[in-house]
Amino acid sequence: MPATLMGPGRPSGGRAEQIPSIDWWVTSRCNLACDFCYGPAPTKDPAGLREAIFSAIASSSTAAVTFCGGEPLIVRGLDRYARQLVDLGKQTVLNTNGQFLRKRLQQGLELVFSVVGLSIDGSTDAVHRAMRGARADLEAVLDAARLIADTPGIGLKLATVVSAVNRDDLPTLASLIGQLKPDVWRLYQYSARGAQNVGQQRHLLTEDEFRSLAAMAVDRAAPVPTRPSDESLTAGCLIVDPEGNVLQPNAVGYASLGNCLAEPIDDIWARMPSSAPIIENKRWLSVLAK
Repeated sequence: MPATLMGPGRPSGGRAEQIPSIDWWVTSRCNLACDFCYGPAPTKDPAGLREAIFSAIASSSTAAVTFCGGEPLIVRGLDRYARQLVDLGKQTVLNTNGQFLRKRLQQGLELVFSVVGLSIDGSTDAVHRAMRGARADLEAVLDAARLIADTPGIGLKLATVVSAVNRDDLPTLASLIGQLKPDVWRLYQYSARGAQNVGQQRHLLTEDEFRSLAAMAVDRAAPVPTRPSDESLTAGCLIVDPEGNVLQPNAVGYASLGNCLAEPIDDIWARMPSSAPIIENKRWLSVLAK
């Protein structure tokens, strides 16, 4: 890993801080239908805008770009975007549910990512599917995790949404995470945010409950670096959606800050009231610096 998270660009005015990271919802489509999803509602993506959106992200000062969605591996040629960003000196993160990874590699996907993040929400098929639906395949995720762990030069991030559904499984899951030895394990408090997030009655968890569960998980997974993220931290993201809208999570959904097809992302960043939540939320990237 590079020893710095700073990219080559700088804002031309306004806020002095460089954008630490952009989460690019490269597609709204997904092979799963998790009822806790706080990503974009699946629709027919305006794929014709993708190149222009990529150019806007590439020309920004951001130090890192996370490919997410939706399921980003649905988009063919994702590695071409990643390669260009790497050539610009930016870090690249792939956040995927993991089920397509080996197939895409067999089809020629190049692993030009600084980090691959995989979602694992239970220690057994039953719990993982209780979180992610009947089409979720835990073994495929574990296979992808081992594959990335064995690939030199790529960091492995495992991510777990902690909710009332999987809370009792968390101690066993933490032990499994300890065996997988990722570079970082991120635990996210379930958030009721998002248009397709229909599982509030099943998943709701208080912040105090989450913090207690996360503290236990940190201890059980040691010495794996663990970065819990409660609801206040989860709001610390700068997102670009499939239409180029620049979004930031808030208490009820997403605030629209502008559109990267109409103005530079750094200009949008410069007029934000506060960058502190985003900077704080992205500090986890520092555990991957070598």
